[in-house]
Amino acid sequence: MRASRLARTLGLDGNPLRRRTDKIAAFLGVLLVAAFLIGAPVVARAAIGWVSRVAAAEQQAMRSWHQVPAVVQKAAPAPAAWEVSWVPARWTAPGGRPRTGQIPVSDAVAAGQTIRLWVDAAGTPTGPPPGQAPVELDDVATAAVAVVALGVVLLCLMGAGRFVLDRRRLAGWEAAWADVGPQWTKRFRSRG
Repeated sequence: MRASRLARTLGLDGNPLRRRTDKIAAFLGVLLVAAFLIGAPVVARAAIGWVSRVAAAEQQAMRSWHQVPAVVQKAAPAPAAWEVSWVPARWTAPGGRPRTGQIPVSDAVAAGQTIRLWVDAAGTPTGPPPGQAPVELDDVATAAVAVVALGVVLLCLMGAGRFVLDRRRLAGWEAAWADVGPQWTKRFRSRG
């Protein structure tokens, strides 16, 4: 029973009333599903490769990050939960050049207090390097977005194909009615 329903859905049941456009629509649907099933792993793999190359370049840059001691120049109260306060501080860049600027702190600090600060090779404050979990999450998220984008593109192609086929169907019905319509309208006029 299921095989016959699938054959009817795909237009393979030999129905003599099935139009050519119906067969083309069924073939287009099968073709796009196959394209998705084949293309989704390929697109996901390509997206993961691209994100991995970007992440590798970022990790190379992060290898030059160092923690340096920074001396707070002005006291700051403890910020609210999940917030940071910006305080002026003084620190020495990895090249030995002294630097000053605003740095983020998440706890109360006193003037003259020394805190550990992550800086890049130029001595600019940065956050701590991310762990492995965010990198893996980026891989998964990028693969998912790529697969969804492939699905959206294929659905748009399906919609465009259906639009073109529907226009051809309507043109065919109109042509058929132009042949048969005058015969029917004469009959109805003669009756009444």
